[in-house]
Amino acid sequence: MINLIRAEWLKLSRRPLSWILLTIFLVLLVVQVLVQFALTVGMPVRSGVVSAQFEEWRRGILFPGIFATALSHVNGLGGIFAVIFAAGAIGSEYSWGTLRTHLARDPARGRYLLAKLATIMLALAAATLLAVALASLLGVIVAPLLGASVRISSGDLANLILGVLRALYVLLPYVLLTVYAALLTRSLLGGLAVGLSYIIVEAGFGALALLRVLGGVWALVYNLTIGQNINTLTLMNRHAFGLRPETTAPLDLSQLPSPLQATLVVAVYSTLFLVLSLHLFRTRDIAGPG
Repeated sequence: MINLIRAEWLKLSRRPLSWILLTIFLVLLVVQVLVQFALTVGMPVRSGVVSAQFEEWRRGILFPGIFATALSHVNGLGGIFAVIFAAGAIGSEYSWGTLRTHLARDPARGRYLLAKLATIMLALAAATLLAVALASLLGVIVAPLLGASVRISSGDLANLILGVLRALYVLLPYVLLTVYAALLTRSLLGGLAVGLSYIIVEAGFGALALLRVLGGVWALVYNLTIGQNINTLTLMNRHAFGLRPETTAPLDLSQLPSPLQATLVVAVYSTLFLVLSLHLFRTRDIAGPG
């Protein structure tokens, strides 16, 4: 398994798509922090932004709030990049004709797919750590300009470790859904279409949120969706570093699932997509160029 992971890591690190996605992801993080800094410095005076929003922006670019900003970026725009990355990692094996060649040498399909998934998550973990490191550097630069000091406690570091693990856990069901779709369609575009479509429906247009308005069993169904439970986990990361988005946005915390439910629901979805992917990959003929 270790050798398979090393081989997959080498393949992913040699693909231009991996580096392009990482570069854009980090550049957008820099832009986000700089925009928050600009708003914190100038916008309250010129346009009368409420003090609560002002303080939230300020806390988000100072320590330890900058950690929450980085992790929110990972679970926000980073989710889209994770879907693209996962679709490329799986779908390109079919389009490039490398899958059949590999399985001819090592026919253990389940082990191969698990190694592929492990490598994808390791790459996402590396990107997450880079985002945290870059955000920390920006926080060190911005803090003196705002008259603040750089203070990081041992508790903040402990929360950061949990926060990184939580952020990766949030990405897991979307990655596995994309992988299953790429295997089902035998293409990068198929995985990309399904992964991004789900994100758009659930997070972009908020179509599923209409179920909560109906109440009763429909509200229960909505609270069992991936996105609603992930909202709980991402909010935990923000709260862990002193941010309170509910003070500046119409967010009803009583409507969110509990942390235990959120953890279990994400685990159920992830397990389901993993089992479906393994079953499909093990039992289906490798057709086409791959």
